[in-house]
Amino acid sequence: MTSLSLSITNKIEKKIREANVFQYISSAKSEQIIEALRQISVRSGMAIYIWSANAGLVNIKSRQTPLPGTRSVLEALKYATKNHYFAVYVFPGINNVDLLEIKSTLPSASSFLQTNDNTRFLFLVKEDIVFSFLTTNAEKIELVNKHTQKYKLRDAKWVLAND
Repeated sequence: MTSLSLSITNKIEKKIREANVFQYISSAKSEQIIEALRQISVRSGMAIYIWSANAGLVNIKSRQTPLPGTRSVLEALKYATKNHYFAVYVFPGINNVDLLEIKSTLPSASSFLQTNDNTRFLFLVKEDIVFSFLTTNAEKIELVNKHTQKYKLRDAKWVLAND
């Protein structure tokens, strides 16, 4: 497993700090994103909690005791809205069980998805997953700049890769 570059990790942190609405990342690199979030938490001291259906919300650094009463997505969202210090709550829809619970909960729990000075929500979904609630209501964090052109070396000259 290769880790994400420092520039992408910094971009994720910057986007999370500047968030005005809940966010999502659509990528096939969910494990690398979670590791990048762990690095952000260790480096910056930012409190980041990761949710799973079998445990609930767990601090991403320690991965030990889950927060009580956060096993379902709705319970975790309610817990987060009562929080009084800055924290990021990550909901990875990587496996089918977690994704199904996220998809069934979010449309009816939109009142709990309010981003404020203390609370940030980040949802991780696989690239091939279509989840219209996220695409219409959340901000997408792009991991790569779509306007960046790729070059390759051909005959001792750099040319566009799609030529």
